[in-house]
Amino acid sequence: MAGESHTVVVRERYDAAPHLIFQAFTDPSLLTRWFSPGADISIEVLAHDLRPEGRYRFRYREPNGTVSIVTGPFREILPPGRLVFTWTWDEPDPHAGIETLVTVEIVADHSGTEVVVKHERFPDESSRSRHAVGWRTTLARMVTR
Repeated sequence: MAGESHTVVVRERYDAAPHLIFQAFTDPSLLTRWFSPGADISIEVLAHDLRPEGRYRFRYREPNGTVSIVTGPFREILPPGRLVFTWTWDEPDPHAGIETLVTVEIVADHSGTEVVVKHERFPDESSRSRHAVGWRTTLARMVTR
């Protein structure tokens, strides 16, 4: 069973209001502009039913042609401060079928908004490490408009 050591916590601060950050995480037209770990990795929103137990499905395409799909249901949607969803890769990803949990906390502070992403339940260090890098580079690319 994955322990606390198999959890990723990434923090990023933005000069934007919480509702704009929440929108960036929940509006498919914005997600396609930033929600990938690099500008060379495209994301296509295949499904996005933003309601509790509604499902999302994203297709990522790397420059070498590799395609990866991630999917899951939304667990909590509390605008503008909290979004919780599961994260499960499809085959042929080496961690396909393993459901992990993502919690996004969006908190206004004196200098803008802090986002804290907690991604947990990784089965091993390899998967945790891969996602830690992915979240850091993804959050650095956020677009709110």
